[in-house]
Amino acid sequence: YQRRVHGGLASKLSDTKAAGEIRVLDDFYHMLATEPDRALYGPDHCIQAAEKDAVEVLLVTDALFRSQNIGERKKFVALVERVRETNGDVRVFSSLHVSGEQLAQLTGVAAILRFPCPEIGADDADDDDEDEA
Repeated sequence: YQRRVHGGLASKLSDTKAAGEIRVLDDFYHMLATEPDRALYGPDHCIQAAEKDAVEVLLVTDALFRSQNIGERKKFVALVERVRETNGDVRVFSSLHVSGEQLAQLTGVAAILRFPCPEIGADDADDDDEDEA
């Protein structure tokens, strides 16, 4: 009896976590569409935002913490710690869930910001312009 009850509870908890991941990912996409200066993705951009204490919600796939490259793993652990130190919300997405797969297509890490940071990523656009000149 206990196993069946606990198994059902685990299933419900898993569904709740997955629903939460989908909701946060939807929030990210909405922010990207409506206030693009408050939504970033990619490790470098998210780290820059964390250094400015700008990350309200960090979205990261669990696969990044299993990287074979120890330096990569440490980089993401440090990012998570930095966001938590500044009272940001860290959401770790399962790479086995569709929401985690979608996040993985965006480099595996994204952030919803507390305030606009148009300067982050602007450097990339400038670099592109220089290449064309």
